[in-house]
Amino acid sequence: MFRALEWVSAKAMTIAGWCYLVITLLICFDIAARRLLGFSTEATTEVTGYLMAIGMSWGLAGTLFERGHVRIDVLVQKMPLKLRVWLHLASLVALMVASGFFAWGAFSLTRDSWDFSATDLSALHTPLALPQGLWAAGLGLLLLAVVALAARAVRQLATGDADGMDRMLMSRTYVDEAAETLEAVAEAQQGMQQPVMPAAAAGASR
Repeated sequence: MFRALEWVSAKAMTIAGWCYLVITLLICFDIAARRLLGFSTEATTEVTGYLMAIGMSWGLAGTLFERGHVRIDVLVQKMPLKLRVWLHLASLVALMVASGFFAWGAFSLTRDSWDFSATDLSALHTPLALPQGLWAAGLGLLLLAVVALAARAVRQLATGDADGMDRMLMSRTYVDEAAETLEAVAEAQQGMQQPVMPAAAAGASR
């Protein structure tokens, strides 16, 4: 279940990235159309607002699994491991309460929009339940990710794996960031150095 949530969250992060790319393209197109062609889509502000909300919420769970959220943990890092793990668990419980509140509010808002068949006031008249539902789904995924992390943390505490719990929940360090960068560079170099069939061999194969 934990691995499945990690996989889903990673795919959701990819979709979130595409949302922000589409936002950039829409804004650039609207600016060019107004300057060069004399017209506007009249929907860029609306659509980009929806995409920004969806991209934000769909990226939350994956960022949590990758330990990418900002944490003020200067004091936590200096505390003994036995105390540090309990602070990690307390932060997860606080995040679970907050994410549960956000998800409940988002799904309640979506349900109200669905019940009243609410639409926006723009020319598109978009049913609000659609973007709100996608936004709420991202917050729901965040809640599931927090629950999964908390369950694994409790199991690690119960089995005495405090080091594993600390590694799973501690904020990323500059060493982690550097290692990830070097790994990405190595993968890019491997992709560029894929063997190319010589022309003579290619002709012989024909």
